[in-house]
Amino acid sequence: MRIDEVTVGGHACLALGAGGPRVAVTTDTGPRVLSITLPDGTGEGLLASLPGLTIDTPGQAPFRMVGGHRLWAAPEVPATTYLADDGAPEVSRAADSVAFSVLQPTGLRKTLRVTPTPDSVVIDHVLANEGTEPARVAPWAITMLTPGGEAWLPRFMGRTDPGGFQANGSLVLWPYTRFGDARLVPGDPVTRVLAVAGSEGRVKVGLQGRPGWTAYRRGDSLLVKRVAWLEGEVYPDMDASVQCYSCGDFIEVETLGPLVTLGTGESTTHRETWTLARVDPDAPMDAVLDEVGLAAA
Repeated sequence: MRIDEVTVGGHACLALGAGGPRVAVTTDTGPRVLSITLPDGTGEGLLASLPGLTIDTPGQAPFRMVGGHRLWAAPEVPATTYLADDGAPEVSRAADSVAFSVLQPTGLRKTLRVTPTPDSVVIDHVLANEGTEPARVAPWAITMLTPGGEAWLPRFMGRTDPGGFQANGSLVLWPYTRFGDARLVPGDPVTRVLAVAGSEGRVKVGLQGRPGWTAYRRGDSLLVKRVAWLEGEVYPDMDASVQCYSCGDFIEVETLGPLVTLGTGESTTHRETWTLARVDPDAPMDAVLDEVGLAAA
C-alpha cells in the first residue's frame, strides 16, 4: 500500500492506493473520501466538491457537507444525524489499511477503515457505541457525486418463494419525490436516477439491495459500490438498503447496513467494495454492465 500526503479541495488528505483505484481521505475534517481515480486519470472530478454547502440545525453548529463520501448513522434524525464533524479525525495506520475516526458528543464513534487492493477499494463503515446508553442505529454510507451522469439501482427480479406468488421487493419513496420527475427513470431490472445540474426540486428512491451493488456512470467513468444484503435483517427506511437522492447540485448514491441496537462497547460494520472502470460513454447500459461483470437481469 502506498500512502501520500496530498491536498484535495483545500483539505489535507492521505492518498491511498495499492495499484488500482486510488482514494484521498481527509485528515483535517470529517472524515470524507474526496476523490477516487485510476492511474490513467479515470474518475477525476467524479466525487462532488461542495465546500460551501451546509445543513443548519437549531442549537448547534451547521453541518458542513464538504462533498465526497461520508458515514452517517441512520435513521435520519436532525438533532443527532447532523452533528458537526469539523475536527480532525483520529488516524490509525495498519499494514494494509488506514482508519479515520471521529467521536460524536452522543458517544457514537464513526470510523472509515480504507483498504486499497490492486483492483478495488474496500471501505468498512464502523459505528461503535462509546456512550452510556444503548443506541439503535444503522451504518449509512453516502457518496456525493458530480452531476452529469446517472445512478443505477438494480431491482431483484427473482422469486422469494418457490411458486413466485409472494412480493419480491418494493420501491420506497420520500415525501418530496414525484413520479413525474424526469430524473426518475424506472426500468427492469435497473432503475436509473439522473443527475441534472441546476435542476429544481429533489427526488429520492430506495430499493432492497439483494442484487448486491449500485453504480454511478458519468462520461467515461463507472463507479460501482458492491455491498452484501443480509436476508432476514431489518434495514432502515422500509428495508431500502440502496438509496439515491438527486438535486441540482449533486447526486448521492447510498447504501445502508441493518438496524442494530448497540450496547456500550459494541459496534457494527457495513462494508462497501468500490471498483472504478473506464467505459465507452456512448455504450448502452447493458453493454457496460456486461463489460464489468454485472448481470443486468
